[in-house]
Amino acid sequence: MSPAEGVTTIGELELIELLQDPEAIVIDSRTAEWYAEGTIPGSIHLPYTVIAEQLDQLGCEVDFDGWDCEGAKQVALFCNGLWCGQSPTAIRAMIAAGFPPEKISYYRGGMQNWQLLGLTVIKP
Repeated sequence: MSPAEGVTTIGELELIELLQDPEAIVIDSRTAEWYAEGTIPGSIHLPYTVIAEQLDQLGCEVDFDGWDCEGAKQVALFCNGLWCGQSPTAIRAMIAAGFPPEKISYYRGGMQNWQLLGLTVIKP
């Protein structure tokens, strides 16, 4: 299941690869309250409610019509898990603002799967 056409859904192994790629950005798109409870090490926090306004952190530049995302970085977004709509909402907002969908990966399992598998979680 993909939140938008052109977006790749990934699992834990692909997310771990992206976390090790210095050119990629892994984004915790959850609200501040969820983020404060713990996150995936190496991710950055860009809440789904503001991410489309902060695409400059992801390689885009402001232009007269909104965003120029020719230099967009490869990104992966996650939220709470299969039942959570925060990442899909963020992804659709990013695409509507001009971020290329082929540069977006969606870790659908989110924090729920990450923790169930016993993977490392840090408190910011």
